[in-house]
Amino acid sequence: MPPQKPFRAVIVGGGLVGLTAAHIFFKANIDFVILERHDDLLPDIGSLLNIWPPTFRILDQLGLLDAMEPVLNTVKLGVSMSAEDGSVFSQLDPDTIFIQHHGYGVRVAHRPHFIEVLYQTLPDSAKERIKLKKHVVNVKVLDDGVSVECADGTVEEGSIIIGADGVHSRIRQCMQALAEGKSPPERSQLSKSPYVTTFRMLFGNIPVPPGQKTGVNYEGASERVSTQLITGESQAWIGVYEALDKPTSERIRYTDQDKEKMMERWGHLYMAPGLTVRDAFALRIGTPGLISLEEGHVDSWKWKRIVLVGDAVRKLEPHAGLGYNSGVADVVVLVNKLRRLLRTEPSPTTEALEAVFADYQSDRKKDEPKIDGMSRRRARMTAWLSPMNKIMAKYIAPWTNLAYYSMRYVAAPIIVRVPVLEWLEEKGLPETLQIPYLYHPMPEGMELKEPTKRSVSGSSSYGLSILTGTVVLAALAAVGFQSYRRLH
Repeated sequence: MPPQKPFRAVIVGGGLVGLTAAHIFFKANIDFVILERHDDLLPDIGSLLNIWPPTFRILDQLGLLDAMEPVLNTVKLGVSMSAEDGSVFSQLDPDTIFIQHHGYGVRVAHRPHFIEVLYQTLPDSAKERIKLKKHVVNVKVLDDGVSVECADGTVEEGSIIIGADGVHSRIRQCMQALAEGKSPPERSQLSKSPYVTTFRMLFGNIPVPPGQKTGVNYEGASERVSTQLITGESQAWIGVYEALDKPTSERIRYTDQDKEKMMERWGHLYMAPGLTVRDAFALRIGTPGLISLEEGHVDSWKWKRIVLVGDAVRKLEPHAGLGYNSGVADVVVLVNKLRRLLRTEPSPTTEALEAVFADYQSDRKKDEPKIDGMSRRRARMTAWLSPMNKIMAKYIAPWTNLAYYSMRYVAAPIIVRVPVLEWLEEKGLPETLQIPYLYHPMPEGMELKEPTKRSVSGSSSYGLSILTGTVVLAALAAVGFQSYRRLH
């Protein structure tokens, strides 16, 4: 009988999800290599990243909370306003509410800074497994392993391939072609995207504008366009979201002229009371970015020894800031299941891996419609794509306290169901929470605990009157989740 091959994961993509996967695989003592096509792990243009409570639990387990603290910013106030004149519709303190409910607030970080901490905190032996300038041209799936061929002629062999290579995933392209019995398309051949672009975003980084408080998220709403200013401790992030004339699946490459035209077109809108788009972009540091905001999901996340995670399987509009957080949850669920399998089968068969991947896909798809729906509705409310959006944002949401009810009845049930790494200790979660989590790490696996019903703010959390409940449900159906901020 031939000797068994040691298990090795070939992870394609060295971005946020890929580097987080490196930490998780290292802690799980599962061998891996990361192939990243760029020659630098840090993005050229820095945008914003939003960290949700379940992701903080994972960072705690990985021992990264202290290292991350200097790059994290707290959002103490969320302001919904008119982009036309800067008048305020409503305000909310989301941080306090999230901490009371889930133990952690929602915090933001400059994406390059967060990536740098993820990389620098890896052990040297893990850093050595990250290979740059690796453009994948082809993959092969054999009975007992996989191989990944790169443009420079190198080949990486392993047991499985994990596609963490983003919206335009090369691994997804190759996987779908192989599943159809075809050869993977040429790298230069742009295949049709499974996602649809309805909005595009112009964004940049600026110093905190004079007279503006730190820790505030301003969202300005208008007809088919919205603005955003988020002020951190030492810098601020700005964005303008514009609805396209017609949704498209085509890949669009924007020019500097496109950026200038968009800045000029919406320069009169307000980023915050007293601060226009033109004023804000005049303060910009470096070159602004202009990107398409794809939305959607793919039906199949796996084939034989290939599995996909993160933006390779779903793309969320960034107002709710759930993209990275969803990708982390993908890796957590996948590695939990892989680790269990490897304890009994150190060199698993393709059939055994297919069963694990199918189970992973099934688990992660359970909340997909709700998460996708929240992100979609959130964007469409701020851009007022319908008269109802405008009515809800200006009148119904402020008068019904929709933001709080959304956090309690829309976000919370999803947040508490996100799993943790089942074998690693969690140190920072408070023992008493208003809304307990379902999953907790245990020495011999994960224990499922049904949360007890607890009071919220001194009253029954299930005690909504029929009138209030009707208004809240109608509002949610029309515009989605008001309290979710675009902090991505």
